Amino acid sequence: MRLLIDEMHHVAVAGALRADGFDAISVAERPDLRGTSDSDLFELAASTHGVIVTENIRDFAPLAARWVAEGRLFVGLVLTSPQRFNRAAVAYPGDLLAALRSWLTAAPPAGEGWTWWL
Repeated sequence: MRLLIDEMHHVAVAGALRADGFDAISVAERPDLRGTSDSDLFELAASTHGVIVTENIRDFAPLAARWVAEGRLFVGLVLTSPQRFNRAAVAYPGDLLAALRSWLTAAPPAGEGWTWWL
């Protein structure tokens, strides 16, 4: 499963996941993606069979709902809780990395158009 990690998350998350053998890129590590609109990132993830990992619930949850309502295909969306993964906390980004590793090694959802909360 390909992960597209939104730019609010630390670039080390994608790098560590790649070191573990997972397919992950960080928006923050790609100058061509930094500052890209949420709708364009969603489109990119859908066109590359990727899953967006973001805490931007306000923008991405409605995008996902709209795509489902329109019958447009996308793999999925992983929403991260800013309370659970507080970017100002000492545990971050290790706590997010551990949660993503656990989720990826369990059975991620099958099918398309799903939303998962971490």
